[in-house]
Amino acid sequence: MKIFVGNVDGADTTPEELAALFAPYGTVMSCAVMKQFAFVHMRENAGALRAIEALHGHELRPGRALVVEMSRPRPMNTWKIFVGNVSAACTSQELRSLFERRGRVIECDVVKGRKKEKPKQKA
Repeated sequence: MKIFVGNVDGADTTPEELAALFAPYGTVMSCAVMKQFAFVHMRENAGALRAIEALHGHELRPGRALVVEMSRPRPMNTWKIFVGNVSAACTSQELRSLFERRGRVIECDVVKGRKKEKPKQKA
């Protein structure tokens, strides 16, 4: 069963750490960590359901309650579009409004990463 894990700090969370968190509930087949979310694949449905119940709201990092739920497949005949170079001030609703001029929008998220530190220059 594929589990969606939201509110993850991808820069600070490893697949191994998530696997260890989910392992007490059943066999973890794989983990993939993105910027703000992750997917955990578990072998047994019963174990996955126990993990969802136990870990939803769990704080892996202080102040960051995880969102843990069954992963839902994207509806048929839909496409996921990556839009780069979006202003940090842009909201999901603004982006949604722009795309809705061309058709129905199922889901719209603005993923904002951390600012990268400038490399230190040698003296």
